[in-house]
Amino acid sequence: MILPVLSAVLGILAFLPFNYFWPAGFIFPAPLFIFFIRKNNIWRLIGGVVIFRLIMMSGAVYFAMEPIVWGSSILIFMILPFSVFLLKRILAAAPEIKTESLKLTILFFLPLIWTFSDHIQARYTLLPNYIMTAGNSLGSSPFLGLGALGLAGLTFFASLISALAAAIFVINIKKIKFGAIAAILLLLSGGLIISRFELQKNSRHYAALENSLKIAAVSANEKFDALTLDDLESELSTKGKIDLLILPENIFKNSTDIGFYQNLAKKLNINLIASLDIVRQEKKYNSSLLIDNHGEIIGFHDKSRLTFMGEYWPFKNWRPVYLDWLKKFDLNIGNYVVFNPDNPYRRGEKNLLTIRGQTDSINFASLICLEIHYPADLKKYKKMGAKFFINHTSNRWADIGLKHLLYLTLNLRKIESVWLKTPVVFAGIKDFAGFIAPDGATSLIDFENESKNYGLFIGEMRY
Repeated sequence: MILPVLSAVLGILAFLPFNYFWPAGFIFPAPLFIFFIRKNNIWRLIGGVVIFRLIMMSGAVYFAMEPIVWGSSILIFMILPFSVFLLKRILAAAPEIKTESLKLTILFFLPLIWTFSDHIQARYTLLPNYIMTAGNSLGSSPFLGLGALGLAGLTFFASLISALAAAIFVINIKKIKFGAIAAILLLLSGGLIISRFELQKNSRHYAALENSLKIAAVSANEKFDALTLDDLESELSTKGKIDLLILPENIFKNSTDIGFYQNLAKKLNINLIASLDIVRQEKKYNSSLLIDNHGEIIGFHDKSRLTFMGEYWPFKNWRPVYLDWLKKFDLNIGNYVVFNPDNPYRRGEKNLLTIRGQTDSINFASLICLEIHYPADLKKYKKMGAKFFINHTSNRWADIGLKHLLYLTLNLRKIESVWLKTPVVFAGIKDFAGFIAPDGATSLIDFENESKNYGLFIGEMRY
């Protein structure tokens, strides 16, 4: 089981938030691929994948450690070893296939199987896990432009190089070994050229847009309060006319006072969008409200992708005992729906909001928290006519590994922006505030770099 462990260690390096080890994203599946070639027993294949996933998740997404969520991810990822085992059985039934040809055939299919397994588990685990798909490790690399192929395309590209690297070690024909090396070099050089081309194309397209919005986005910490708000209002008053102020998710913890945000918009004479819990017809929603400078609500979006445990709990009155234990150490957990399953949040519908620009009305999507973690949803919003995406977040739950979480989430936002050729703006509690252009250019501000409890990003966004 050394090879699965090696894959996991390389995977952890690939996802470290330092921008130095992203090349490991091209090779970390390779030792596991070699393991698949060498092992035939289904239980060994399953055991190797379980070891790989447990170690890699412990080092890459430890900040989201939760046994039920991790268990669902590992269970769905079992598509990978079962598919490899089935492929081997099918190939073994054809005795005319020689050993080296059999290895090559398996390596040919492995990038496809890996990409499919990686993305199915990311989509259907109890919490979306796209930040740990292989392609996401390249979100802060020179290969970001390949994000034009989508996250699945990036993942396939990375796993294809891993399959070629594995071939160097398991194929006993020198011509094929040298061919694999040549193919890796060709793919990397070609991929780099294509990446630069796609980013430049996106940049030219974005620069050619004639209209713009002046936006402001807020990054804050947990100490943000009424006094801090006074400082924010004073700073905003010095920034000239702002077309849209974007506030983090639930900037005032547990606030449900819609009137407060309406009065704030009137006081500042500014259009703003805020995310908070609201009750409508005795049903609870996590919603974003678009409020104009007269204090009128001109649009709203109810969160359609609810958070497991925090906003929905599918197991009725049963809950694991460790949550009761954790509740003693973290009072925030006591507010989760898992402790009050009879009062869950309700799912909303996918819809766009509209704001008046310089010359016309602009449609955009407001994505609350983990809604940004569903790339297929963003594609749907784009088809509906969204000109940009807003992501409101609150990471009050995250302590250990917050920097890691922000890095991986930022990678995903970059890939989505390049893929859909659409700007992404974000504001958050214990998160960055900033802007990502469709060419991957990123502007960030972080409350931790300020002498106050918030940071304010101001920028122009073309449309």
